[in-house]
Amino acid sequence: MATRFPYRLVAAIACVSTGAPFARWAAPTPPLAIGTLRVGMAALLLFGAGWRDVHALRRLPTRELRLVALSGVLLGVHFGSWIASLSFTSTAASVSLVATNPIFAALFGTLLGDRPRRRELVGIAIAGGGCAVVAGGDWSVGGEALVGDGLALVGAASAAAYLVVGRRLRERVPLLPYLGAVNLIAGLGLLVATLATGAALTAVSGHAVLACAGAALVASFVGHSLLNAAVRVTPTHLVALAILGEPIGSSLITWAAFGEQPPIHAVLGGAIVLVGIALGFVRR
Repeated sequence: MATRFPYRLVAAIACVSTGAPFARWAAPTPPLAIGTLRVGMAALLLFGAGWRDVHALRRLPTRELRLVALSGVLLGVHFGSWIASLSFTSTAASVSLVATNPIFAALFGTLLGDRPRRRELVGIAIAGGGCAVVAGGDWSVGGEALVGDGLALVGAASAAAYLVVGRRLRERVPLLPYLGAVNLIAGLGLLVATLATGAALTAVSGHAVLACAGAALVASFVGHSLLNAAVRVTPTHLVALAILGEPIGSSLITWAAFGEQPPIHAVLGGAIVLVGIALGFVRR
């Protein structure tokens, strides 16, 4: 019998699927500036909602504080690389590749004692073939598309590691203050990177600020909170499996809002990726 899909994650996937369209709307604002504004606003929302439990962060042992810091760095890398990928390749290709995070979740999950089974390894191989199809199509489009593909894969690996670290902490840290601290650390890191590249936050347009606020509220505050709540009681790879609905949602929203029709190689490669990961992670 197939593993029962955690239906409560549907709302989370619907919310995180708005992240890429909001980032598209914020263009041509520099990607690092978009990431900085999004996670910075999300940190304010999360701390505001969880202010009663903020004191719990101060009582954490040094080791767990380091894990919180690591989680923030990983989240910053995820947003910085993934949002940047949208400037080089299509939304469909970007979200299809960043959705390969279950592959990395299976590999990183060994830190928690979860070893990939043969079926999972077969699924990883098929999903890897799907990535090759996406990248192969982008090769004919141009070198910049391949840069976008590589950045999306970095975003996938860092997102998986971020979820694994969150699972390690589990119930030891209150959810909202934890996410507030993680987003604050990620925002500070992205701010430093933004300033280092010469991008000016003061030049961000009004519609970009509104787009980042929408992403902070819908995708980060609601979507990521639901995902992190799920990962505390559900194996990381199953949460990552649910995230595979994001490419479909993001592509449909972007197509409807901006008329960006997914290229055929991204659709085909993304479908292969989904089949491979479903084969590897839906237990029977």
